[in-house]
Amino acid sequence: MQKIKLSDALTLGFALFAMFFGAGNLIFPPYLGYTSGDNWFIGFLCFITADAVLSLVALFVIAKVGHGISGITEVLGNKLSKLYLALACLCIGPFIAIPRTGAITYEIGVRPLMGCCSSFLVTGIFFLICLVLSIRRAKVVDVIGRFLSPLMFIALLVLIAKGIIHPIGNESVASDLTQVIKDGVVSGYQTMDMMGAAVLSMAIVFEITNKGYRDSISQFKIITLAGIVSALLLFMVYGGLAKLGDTAAGVYPPGLTQTELLTKITWDILGKTGLIILSIIVASACLTTAIGLLTSVSSYFSELLDNKIKYEVFVVIFTVFSWIISNFGIATIISIAAPILEIMYPVLIVLTATRLFASYIDDNIIYKLPALVTVIVSALSTIGSLIGVSLGADHLPLASLGFEWVLPAILSVIVAVAIASARKKSSK
Repeated sequence: MQKIKLSDALTLGFALFAMFFGAGNLIFPPYLGYTSGDNWFIGFLCFITADAVLSLVALFVIAKVGHGISGITEVLGNKLSKLYLALACLCIGPFIAIPRTGAITYEIGVRPLMGCCSSFLVTGIFFLICLVLSIRRAKVVDVIGRFLSPLMFIALLVLIAKGIIHPIGNESVASDLTQVIKDGVVSGYQTMDMMGAAVLSMAIVFEITNKGYRDSISQFKIITLAGIVSALLLFMVYGGLAKLGDTAAGVYPPGLTQTELLTKITWDILGKTGLIILSIIVASACLTTAIGLLTSVSSYFSELLDNKIKYEVFVVIFTVFSWIISNFGIATIISIAAPILEIMYPVLIVLTATRLFASYIDDNIIYKLPALVTVIVSALSTIGSLIGVSLGADHLPLASLGFEWVLPAILSVIVAVAIASARKKSSK
């Protein structure tokens, strides 16, 4: 077993932090604090659980069960596993997450400072940099962990520290706890980090293997240590940004968008200097996330097709497609993402939870039945919400919190265990 080096764990931990702390993570915590009022800390806990905690659990499960990117979904069967992973890769890749990095870089990082400059030009330069760095994938994690991530972290600490020492406002605003919990969970979904963990694991495993950690025990240990480092950094930054939003809740009028709120908070705390710092934060967060996603998603599709289409070709295709979609704007991209994630996320949570007990499960129905029930309930809830017609899911327990799928999932696990037990007895 390879001896774990602290420097490797720290580098990987900062890399995980940078990859998880992307565009969505930057705009959602302040807005959550802004809308949660006196319940901002509860909203923050729901957010970090739905985002960072579940993401790290997924990463640990993948490291534990092995089999790389398909470690969580393979129990669904070869075809369904590939279908889900392909859809997940498209979501966290060229359809939603990668374009959002370019859009936010423009709307927060550039436009407030430079005025009405061309979004196509700005995002074009952004994605050109992503393309160049993603092609050289052997260096991606080192570049992220050693240079861009610490820069982003320091810039964020400056903004947060100044905002807490000299808050924008001190009045506490009342809020609905039920809505705060739901908003926190949905915001965690919007970051897509748990979904990204399965895909980003490819880049992480590729890097730690290059560093000499080739056996499963060494890989699990270094990922665990890096996960702890990443979790601590995420907790500090998430909490700080949410608190900044809370201090603005009694000062700013309602109706601000996520990007408007973040820009306004930064201006009131640090002025023009703050906007420059924010630009550095945005460029670092979005660039590191886009690089990590481009690398991993392109690797996945290249391997899925047995390298009939080269990795570099996918990088070029996804980069160009992401550049085009990014110019639709943040609001449009987020509105498209919401219903998709509300269907895909719960089934991933259920699969991850059941895979934690993989060593005790010998019948795949214990995975398949809960996953099927969860996706049906989530789809009914989401579709009903979109068309404004009740399809029954909204009457289930915990539906007001966005957890209408939880009880059906638990009951289906019990039923599946009973079926598996009956099958085992009948086969004897």
